[in-house]
Amino acid sequence: MRLSTTLRLFVLPLVATTLRSAELPKNAATFLENHCIDCHDDATAKGDLDIYSLKFEPSDPKNLAIWTHIHDRALSGEMPPAKKPRPGAEELAAFIKAAGEPLLEAWQKRYTESGRTVARRLNPTEYEYTLRDLLAAPWLELKNMLPPDPESHGFDNVADAQEISYIQMSRFLEAAGVAIDSSMLLRPRIKPKSERVDWGEKGRMYGKGEFAGKGSRETRVIDEWLVILRQPNESQSPFQISGNREHSPGYYKFRVRCKGVHFHNGELLPPKKGHVASINTGAKRILATFDVPDGPEGGVVEFTAWQHENDSLQFYCASLDDRLQPSLNKFPFDHPYSGEGIAVDWFEIEGPFATEECVPGDLIPPSYKRLFGNLPTKKWTEESGLKKPELLHLPDLTANVHGLRSPFQEPEGLMMVVSENPREDAARLLRDFMEAAYRRPVDESEFQRCLSFALQGIEDKACFQDAMRNAYKAVLCSPDFLYFTESPGQLDGHAVASRLSYFFWRSMPDQTLLELAEKGALRDKNVLIGQMDRMLADEKADRFIEDFTDQWLELRNIFETSPDKNLYPEYYGDTHLVNSAVAETRATFAKMLKDDLPVSTVVDSDFAIVNERLAALYGIEGVKGMAMRPVKLPPDSPRGGFLTQASILKVSANGLTTSPVVRGVWVLDRILGNHPPPPPPGAGSIDPDTRGATTVREQLAKHSTAESCASCHVYIDPPGFALESFDVMGSWRERYRSFDKGEPVKKEVAGKNVVFKLGPPVDASGQTVEGSSFADIHGFRKYLLSREDQLAENLVERLITFATGAGVSFADRKEVSRIIKATEASGHGLRSVVKELITSDTFLSK
Repeated sequence: MRLSTTLRLFVLPLVATTLRSAELPKNAATFLENHCIDCHDDATAKGDLDIYSLKFEPSDPKNLAIWTHIHDRALSGEMPPAKKPRPGAEELAAFIKAAGEPLLEAWQKRYTESGRTVARRLNPTEYEYTLRDLLAAPWLELKNMLPPDPESHGFDNVADAQEISYIQMSRFLEAAGVAIDSSMLLRPRIKPKSERVDWGEKGRMYGKGEFAGKGSRETRVIDEWLVILRQPNESQSPFQISGNREHSPGYYKFRVRCKGVHFHNGELLPPKKGHVASINTGAKRILATFDVPDGPEGGVVEFTAWQHENDSLQFYCASLDDRLQPSLNKFPFDHPYSGEGIAVDWFEIEGPFATEECVPGDLIPPSYKRLFGNLPTKKWTEESGLKKPELLHLPDLTANVHGLRSPFQEPEGLMMVVSENPREDAARLLRDFMEAAYRRPVDESEFQRCLSFALQGIEDKACFQDAMRNAYKAVLCSPDFLYFTESPGQLDGHAVASRLSYFFWRSMPDQTLLELAEKGALRDKNVLIGQMDRMLADEKADRFIEDFTDQWLELRNIFETSPDKNLYPEYYGDTHLVNSAVAETRATFAKMLKDDLPVSTVVDSDFAIVNERLAALYGIEGVKGMAMRPVKLPPDSPRGGFLTQASILKVSANGLTTSPVVRGVWVLDRILGNHPPPPPPGAGSIDPDTRGATTVREQLAKHSTAESCASCHVYIDPPGFALESFDVMGSWRERYRSFDKGEPVKKEVAGKNVVFKLGPPVDASGQTVEGSSFADIHGFRKYLLSREDQLAENLVERLITFATGAGVSFADRKEVSRIIKATEASGHGLRSVVKELITSDTFLSK
């Protein structure tokens, strides 16, 4: 069993004379007295832990966790420290047994009484996906309306860390209202129409005006083409496609005629690289990203996407630099200029359609049907005898984080849902909705409680949709919806269905899972494996791949830092490169899952999954286009596995320089499962020396001379040193960059000479705490591969935590070991591990 090697706070604190509980055996207390009292009495209290105040209290989870780590540090040999008298093998074994047995008994008792997982709530991601599926509204964007949940054990869905407050409940209520109002889509059914926006011939662009047939500061007009030579930066007006064009929400077909070019003094030549573009909304929501066609005639790109109410549309040139200024700002337009560009002729937009298939005759959206079935709609009039319909509150689509914009009213007039038998329709619609939302049969008293909201509205002469809105909101704010219903012991069929669906789909069970739950079939191992195969083949499994890698590997922090524009100008503002890097990591994990690749793939593989932009960063030739594809790597390649992917190397660095400490901590924690403690008070920090006078290794050597620092840095620094051959974006380097000392560099980026210099050479060698020396990443990778069981144990524990919403405890270790043993034949293949997990007692019990 792998043990944490850097837990500073948990020490061996009890002595026989101060033992507060008879539940800890006497020989365990004697061991503590003989080997720990010198450093951890009430006067010294190293590690800020007073031995006289610590009791053995198995009813307290925090106390149990402390004693678990005490047990582990003794077993690992870290405590007592090497400079102190060491216990003999028999004495140590006796302590481990004496301390371990009551710990295991205490954890198992807790599981029997309350289960592994305490009451767990949907987190913001799960809430958004659940409402998308429940309401058949895949366009809903709700998670940014909710307060984020804190991270525990590396994930944000762990029940122990969750809380609920008045503010959170008010946010859930607000989000529920937005979801329901957005899904009603109460408006006259509009027949689809087609509109073409020309950017060619006259050089006309919405938001850019007329350019006298020549162009603008960043464009040129050649025949029917408007040639874009530079993507405007964030402080400038974007390329608006539709301006203030009003439209209703729905699915739209998009067609774009465009081509990649090399603009040379007014002549359009074939491009020197592949180009990528996207169509975004004003709220930065990407509708589609695509390869720009090559060839003299270009090509037409087609796709379908959902548009919200009056979304503005923008054309984004992902492969064009936003800093190209030379010559572009000079007039007249025939001034000599040569550079890459994207030429656009026209855009065509057709819609709205009710479904993604864009069937012209189907005008009723599925989201409306989920709420009101086949009930018709008509314009409200006072003669109806019903109160005026409430105005819809829709999300503010002009901001990245949703708030509520002013109430929405149809220009044609207010619409209402028509029911001839409102009480019967309310009961029928609400029961179906609640059974889907609660993910199990509904208790009759709970049904009547929610129904009362609708009946009261009907009694008060409210329009049917307003009466139902209150009932639906009550459902979406109920604990039966927000929380998982689980009882201690084995999970019932519906709880297993939810655990499967929220593991693989991050959302509610579908009808197949619910039917199997009703039959009691989800306790059968073969049925579980069959459902795993079915669910992982569904496109909704991408949610699992995205959310798990975002949290385990910290990919969601990818944009927290940006490469310095002067030290790393070739990466500055290159969003396409960053998105490609994230796509590689997710695609690698997906391939591991699909092909049952071994756990060693985490640190080493003979392939990389790249597109043209990422291949250029890695120095891989012959890759064209934005599509990610596996590429065979030569045996001496430093690439392969997550460890040397651009996304990982970016999230484990800052934008100015790399830090062996940051990367070392990341490797220990995320790859090996050793969780380093925070630095002690007064430890100080290491500021990057961008002058080139000293290397980070030299700075660390001085920093780590103090005993309090050295005890942790001996573990942390070696993995960080091994990754020093990669810069802040993951490109291979032989020397550091600096602004002062070093060798000048003759190179242009974005039309400007670079200002950085080549500083001292990189030294990627090191020695692990076990004594394994390595010269570079290749040697360190061999060291990691020798610890296959530790890599597997970390991955198993991460998956258990993510799948069950509870961290792995002392009592779970036997099951972790069983899964590792059961998957040896596949090299602990990822799919094999997941299969063993979902059929385990740990997964199938609360």
